Amino acid sequence: MIEGDSVEYELLKKWSKDFDCQGYKSCEIGVRQGLGSMVIMNSVKNNYIHVGIDPYSNLIYQHYDVTKPESFDYNDQMRDTLLNDLYKYRNEGLFTLANMTDTEFMSNPDNMNSKYSFVHFDGPHMTKDVLTEAIWFANRCAPDTRFVFDDYPHFDMPLIVNCLAYFDFKIVAKGDVKICLSNNHKEI
Repeated sequence: MIEGDSVEYELLKKWSKDFDCQGYKSCEIGVRQGLGSMVIMNSVKNNYIHVGIDPYSNLIYQHYDVTKPESFDYNDQMRDTLLNDLYKYRNEGLFTLANMTDTEFMSNPDNMNSKYSFVHFDGPHMTKDVLTEAIWFANRCAPDTRFVFDDYPHFDMPLIVNCLAYFDFKIVAKGDVKICLSNNHKEI
C-alpha cells in the first residue's frame, strides 16, 4: 500500500478530481512514497505525463525556515519501492521520476520548455525554496493551472500568494495544511 507523510489527501483528490490538464504535464515536488502522485494521476484527466521530483539518497537539507539542516529517511530503497509501486503508471507512460533535487530539475535544460497544468509543492518547505519553485512553475504554467502547496503554515504563504498574483494566481480553496491557487480563479 502506498503511503503519504502528510494529511488532507482528500483535499488533493478533490482539487485534482477531473481537472483537465489539456495535454500539459502534472508534477509533484517531493514524491517520497508516492501517495500524492498516485492521487493526482488517478484524478486529473488529459495530462501528458506526471513528473515526480525527489532526490532520495538521504540528503542533508534544511526543511523549514526555523529548523536546522538534517537528514531524512528518503533513501534509495524508498525510491526503488516507489518505482515498483508505480510500475503500472510508468509502464503506461503516465509517470516519470526525476531523481534529483528541485534545484537540479529547474536548472536542467531538458525541463525549460515544458508546460505544467497541475503542480503539488511538497518538497522543501523553506520560504525561499517554495518561492523559487512557485515562480519557476508559474513561468511555465498552462492557461488553466492549479498549484497545491502542502504544509503552507510552515512558510511565508502570504508572500508566495502575493508574488503569484503577478502571474494571475489567486487562492481558490484551502484546508488546514494544504492550499490551492489557480490562474482561472474558479472556486473549487
